[in-house]
Amino acid sequence: MPVRIRLARHGHRKSPVYHIVAINSKRPREGKPLELLGKYDPIPRVRIDDPVIGGGGIPPPAANVFGSDPSLVRKEKKIEWNVERIRWWLGVGAEPTRTVVKLLERGGVLTTPHKWQHPWSPAPQTTSSTSTAGSVETAAGETTGFAGKTAS
Repeated sequence: MPVRIRLARHGHRKSPVYHIVAINSKRPREGKPLELLGKYDPIPRVRIDDPVIGGGGIPPPAANVFGSDPSLVRKEKKIEWNVERIRWWLGVGAEPTRTVVKLLERGGVLTTPHKWQHPWSPAPQTTSSTSTAGSVETAAGETTGFAGKTAS
């Protein structure tokens, strides 16, 4: 049974939300997965917990959301995933799709060079230290990427 790590589309029309799933490669896109590994919201949205907008007791500027000063409003894509389970599935031979490889590279789960390296992947790093820009490693080995958090 070949297992793939891929995206399953959910949500409403023009407002997609994707689940990162481990699934048999023969199953349809929204078929029942073996395991849910994370969630990805590709639409940039305004962060409510941002200290500039709404966090720290400052109310969000209602009239300035689409105003002339874009520095006040930060929109971010959100991703939540379980890094331990993703690494386990990759270790037992699950093959990620192109889109999932891109997400894992941007989140710092896959560092270059790796097995699924493609011409569109970032160039391999020549220094001995590995950079995980855009992610934070926690004590449990879980990675927080983009604006998301890691699900336990």
